[in-house]
Amino acid sequence: MNAAVDHLRAAAGRLIEDGRSEGIEPDGPLGRWLEGQAVALGALADIVDAQSGRIETMVARVTAAADAEIAKVAAATSQAEQAVRAGEVALRQARTAQIALQVEQESLVVRMVKETLPLFVDKLQGALVLREQRWNEDVRRRRYALAGLVTLGLFLGGYAFCAWENAGANSALDQCMAHPLEANGHIYCDISSLWRGRPR
Repeated sequence: MNAAVDHLRAAAGRLIEDGRSEGIEPDGPLGRWLEGQAVALGALADIVDAQSGRIETMVARVTAAADAEIAKVAAATSQAEQAVRAGEVALRQARTAQIALQVEQESLVVRMVKETLPLFVDKLQGALVLREQRWNEDVRRRRYALAGLVTLGLFLGGYAFCAWENAGANSALDQCMAHPLEANGHIYCDISSLWRGRPR
């Protein structure tokens, strides 16, 4: 994950260096545009880095919960064969959830890099080829920058909405892991709070 963040930051540095090597004036419209693109890439790297930290925290919490569940299953093994089967099912579910979170964490960063970096590279190549048409290109560059900010805003808004929407489920999972119910040799979790507000 850090390699992807470092790749974004390196790409931001190369934007400015490539522009200078092509003779683009830093104070000119194209130079200012390149600097804006580099700042946007740096901000994207910071966002990816911050999100990866949050995802790693979530994975650590799930891992701790899975470890606690494993300890409970080991203590209940001597009760009966039926209790052992239930513990194995719970263990498989916890491991599957942990693996799914790790895969989602890695695919999120790779997808962000694959989807956003080519957009910035394409805009830079177009700007370097059409240097002589600076006045007309200035208007076009503003539109690209606005589209990039709107796209980034929509992406971050969607991600924040998804995190907000799943906050109840994550809280219920934590509550379940902290206070499981045991009856007839089975371990249960009260999830009625998850279904109270759902449409029928």
